[in-house]
Amino acid sequence: MSPNNNLDTRQPAGDPPAAVMSAISRGGLEESEKAIEKLRDLLRLAKKDQENAMPKIRQILSEHPDLAWRFMHLGHMGEDILIGRMTREDDLATRELFRCQLKAMREEIAGENPSPLERLLAERIVATWLQIQLFEALYASGMSKSMTIAQSSYHQKRLDQTYRRHLSAIRELAQIRKLLKGGAITQINIADKQINTTG
Repeated sequence: MSPNNNLDTRQPAGDPPAAVMSAISRGGLEESEKAIEKLRDLLRLAKKDQENAMPKIRQILSEHPDLAWRFMHLGHMGEDILIGRMTREDDLATRELFRCQLKAMREEIAGENPSPLERLLAERIVATWLQIQLFEALYASGMSKSMTIAQSSYHQKRLDQTYRRHLSAIRELAQIRKLLKGGAITQINIADKQINTTG
């Protein structure tokens, strides 16, 4: 997803959960809204004059690092590309349905109050699941046409590799949860960043 005027409201993987709005002071909300508007203006300016815009963009992001996630999420860029491959360009409604389904999957897999690692692995599981759906569709589409043995082998190999990555992410999430439940992973804070360590 490229920077634009629409904020990405999806929960970033590995990012702390969004703050409860009722717990934020009115002054804090106003400051955040001003920073968002200023960053929007600077991102537009950067398209024409990067030399002047970049230092100001860096300053805002150093003061409000969460805004980088809200304007652009690298993990979801790949997701949006895959959704684009699976739908027609003008079929915006179907694309929105896909995004809604994937968001629900991420939330269900991550569970309540997930750790940063659990959110990251939930993202990975959903991403690989989406790849599987696309590759399965492409393989099935090719089978209905004349497909050479080499082409069939290529599609099957790609599917097998994606299945393995998908299952690997699932196993990793199960292992992380087992370690967290058993207290084998300790969470510590370094410079306001949560770090997980095994011990």
